[in-house]
Amino acid sequence: MTRRCLLGLGSNLGDRHALLDEALSAIGESFGAQPVVSSRYETPAWGMAPGTPPFVNQAAVLELPKSLHPSAILEGLLDIERRLGRTRSAAGAGYQSRSIDLDVLAVEGVEMNEPHLTLPHPRMHLRRFVLEPLNEIAPDFPVTAEGHTVADLLRSCTDDAAVKRLETAP
Repeated sequence: MTRRCLLGLGSNLGDRHALLDEALSAIGESFGAQPVVSSRYETPAWGMAPGTPPFVNQAAVLELPKSLHPSAILEGLLDIERRLGRTRSAAGAGYQSRSIDLDVLAVEGVEMNEPHLTLPHPRMHLRRFVLEPLNEIAPDFPVTAEGHTVADLLRSCTDDAAVKRLETAP
């Protein structure tokens, strides 16, 4: 038995596309499943100082065994981040530029609120740069307990930040 897991990927330092390619390859190797991926989108650095380099963001859907706990998924992603050179700042340090950012956004049928992981991601409904790529590959994914889908969240999203779909193939 499997279930879908929604992932968010982003990078605003270094060779952003190469880092996303490496992250996707590592995700496939680490979890033994190839993700379905969205196009890539260039977006302003959300919540960061003017002049901060823009991000390239992407979403992925990964089909994983139900027996794999969401915390194990997060740990796998954090390990990939470390291997790709990401150093995480202390909690409360605010948003910062990063070579790679990998997030568990939602796991089908799972709601949890633990110190290290809240699912679905508590701010994904506020972020167009997350919802646009997700809507491309999983518009009908039920994100909330009330049954709101990715498409529903995108329709009600008030974030007006520019999200530019890139023509380069992922």
